[in-house]
Amino acid sequence: MGIGAAAFSAGQATSIFTSIRFGLMVGVGGGAPSAEADVRLGDVVVSQPVQQHGGVVQYDFGKTGPGGRMTRTGSLNAPPKALLHAVTQLRAYRYQDRQDRGSLATHLSAFDQHPYFSCEEAGPDVLFKATYHHDGGATCERCSKDHVVHRTTRRADEEVTIHYGTIASGNQVIKDGATRDRLSEELDGVLCFEMEAAGLMNDFPCLVVRGICDYADSHKNKAWQPYAAATAAACAKAILSLIPAAEVVKTAAVGEACKYRVPFNLKGVPVGKFAERARDTEELEQALLQQDGMKERRLLAVYGLGGVGKTQLAANFARRYQHSFSSVLWLDGSSESSLKQSFAAFASRIPAGQIPEASRLYATDQGGDVDAVVRDVLGWLSIADNSDWLLVVDNVDRDDRQRKEDTEAYNVEEYLPEADHGSVLITTRLWHLGQLGERWEVRKVDKEQAQAIFKMWYGRGVGQEADELLGLLDGLPLALAQAAAYMSETGTSFSIYTRLYKEQWRQLMEPHDGRRMPLRSYTNGSIATTWTISYTAVRARNKAAANLLLLWAHVDNKGLWHELLASASWKSVVAAERTAAWLGEMGRSEVEFIEAVRTLRSYSLVEEAGDQTGYSTHPVVHQWALYMQDDGQRTALSWLATVLVGLAVPGSDEKKYCETQARLVPHAERREKSVVREDKTDQRAKDRASEQEEDEQTLLWAVHNLGNLYRDQGKLDKAETMYTQALEGYKKALGEDHTDQGKLDKAEEMYERSLEGYKNAVGPKRITTYVPALNTLWALGSLCDSLGRVDEARAWYLKALSGYEKVFGEGHPKFQPLRDNLVALEGPNKDSNAPVQTAPVQEHLYRQDIAVPNQRQPRLCNVGLRYAGSNYWEWAKRSPSPDHDASDKLD
Repeated sequence: MGIGAAAFSAGQATSIFTSIRFGLMVGVGGGAPSAEADVRLGDVVVSQPVQQHGGVVQYDFGKTGPGGRMTRTGSLNAPPKALLHAVTQLRAYRYQDRQDRGSLATHLSAFDQHPYFSCEEAGPDVLFKATYHHDGGATCERCSKDHVVHRTTRRADEEVTIHYGTIASGNQVIKDGATRDRLSEELDGVLCFEMEAAGLMNDFPCLVVRGICDYADSHKNKAWQPYAAATAAACAKAILSLIPAAEVVKTAAVGEACKYRVPFNLKGVPVGKFAERARDTEELEQALLQQDGMKERRLLAVYGLGGVGKTQLAANFARRYQHSFSSVLWLDGSSESSLKQSFAAFASRIPAGQIPEASRLYATDQGGDVDAVVRDVLGWLSIADNSDWLLVVDNVDRDDRQRKEDTEAYNVEEYLPEADHGSVLITTRLWHLGQLGERWEVRKVDKEQAQAIFKMWYGRGVGQEADELLGLLDGLPLALAQAAAYMSETGTSFSIYTRLYKEQWRQLMEPHDGRRMPLRSYTNGSIATTWTISYTAVRARNKAAANLLLLWAHVDNKGLWHELLASASWKSVVAAERTAAWLGEMGRSEVEFIEAVRTLRSYSLVEEAGDQTGYSTHPVVHQWALYMQDDGQRTALSWLATVLVGLAVPGSDEKKYCETQARLVPHAERREKSVVREDKTDQRAKDRASEQEEDEQTLLWAVHNLGNLYRDQGKLDKAETMYTQALEGYKKALGEDHTDQGKLDKAEEMYERSLEGYKNAVGPKRITTYVPALNTLWALGSLCDSLGRVDEARAWYLKALSGYEKVFGEGHPKFQPLRDNLVALEGPNKDSNAPVQTAPVQEHLYRQDIAVPNQRQPRLCNVGLRYAGSNYWEWAKRSPSPDHDASDKLD
């Protein structure tokens, strides 16, 4: 029994008896009575196309939907025309007054001399209600007659009825009335169930004839099998008697039609546990299964992140639909040498005489030219009447554009047949291979599918206790399988595994030995391994792109966009230098950023955010990218991430102020946790990140900006935490009292060096209207004023005011404090009515109320500002934003 055994037997028969044109599968089956079909024991069911079914449907082959309902996927071939014509005549005779009408009874009478096959020997025909189960015993003597379905008695000339329609076939015995009725309804009303025909229909043209021996319920027994076999045989003989010999001659021999057939085997195919993924499987079906009248080559490139299940989907499709193709070639595309060896292994299975014998024997002799073997196999696939094959090239992950760096990289197009027929399935992480044909991206699975995958590897169902872990793994099949297998083998609970995942990710996820990584059906075994392969390829191609992936691990996994990297480079020379060291020109050039993202996307490590707010990476990849870093990388990139996010916080006068703040919040929250954790637990790492004083100042500036961001978002507790972190940092760096003469002298030196840098950057003419330089002039004036150097202070103030008025116009209210300072320098008698304001200049500078968006504010100016600002940080904690009322004060 079973569809595989039937297929094997038919294959053996056609290979020996080469003149066979078609066949009949004759035997017994379980009836499926309904209101539309009064199927009874001893009746005969003949397969005939109905609606979308070709006469036979595989009932245990499809996709399961809501409520466990199965939807059939794929189709089986209809019987050959010669047999269908005979069936049509047989049906017609029932309604005609012809002598042939009694042919079934005539053929059945041949069994009269054999009582074993008689109806009387079979016993009574009793149908029980679908929900009533057998009460035990070899017969139904103990079953309650109260549950019998009462049916009208048939006339004597209708004792055997032939039914025409759909037969359900599969590998499972149906012994439950409720299941029988449910499947029949889902499959548009099947007439009977059996266990062989599905293995034949696509490889062996035949008609299925089944005598009904039971009702496919728990009351099944063998009493009616002899009589049912006799009625089926009599019906088959009646059909054969209606086929003209000329029709048989015109029909092609099965052996000729299957001349190029190579039986499918599992060598090299990664088989294992597989949870149905209906949406993805349906995409494969639509792209690769031959459509009526369509003979063109079908090519589908299935791409996606490593571990998302591309290979498993391809293997499942090849196994499920092997009978829809004359041959299935499964090739290992992980390297050019592996691909050639896969071709050679398949060559040995091609029928003798169809390719040169030297190529057929290459795999066993290991002699000759493997390239010649590849050419011979491709030529065999290109033969005109060898058009129904499936070619699967798995794991094509080496970029052929990197052949100089990778000697095993290759162009997969060079290994595809030139003929315009057949089906090609390529699995890859390389997005650009979709240009070869159709492209389909395999994405993470939904929660229901994730639970199914986990259950399959875990061995039992999961409840709410698994929600947190499933959320962390976010629908990544390899991560789900790895976690479930580990938990199953070690007896680890969900809470323990979740904690280990958060705290000891690297030790948990990297392979140590065969016992720790029991995923034999996955090529790379673990997620740590599979992404290291992609990362290595990316780094060889674009080092800055690889570093971007590492930096990404220190901010949120969603919503990365260029401005997040660019803002800091414009505002701080320190940040610009560090960004350039890790990311090259990415901070200054959006084109370079896009190129880096394109490189990451080409290996499916990054995808566009669905809401067009930037790019995102899978949370498990995000976690992996963090834990693969060494201590030095992690410290440096953590510092850079905080600076980038902090300096990207916009001023209230910048464009898209609110929108930018909202986009920054998830990244800020990621950095906020790190800032606090590093300050409390890893002072040594912090010291290493602050080898230069300027680095420390820039970091504290960024942390303070995070406080501003939280303040404006109404998250005052977090804002206070950031302000406190910044203040404590300045106390450590500058001391409790940093207003002494030495500090002020150093501040003046920094301001002057800053001005010199501006001159070199923008030129001596433009500097008179360059706002960051004007800010520095104002700061120098304030510093000289505080030191009692009145003439110098006046000169700096006047230069700053002149420049501001050229840029913003005379009388601009933003600069009234500067005018007040000039008035104060002249003394109270100069203009007794003029207001005198001595608010620290640092307030106006740091909050950048007068700064032009995207202008660079060099590090030296900021360092000088920190040296000069005696009470700034205490003021910053208490001062409300210009756009908020006094109720927003943190105290």
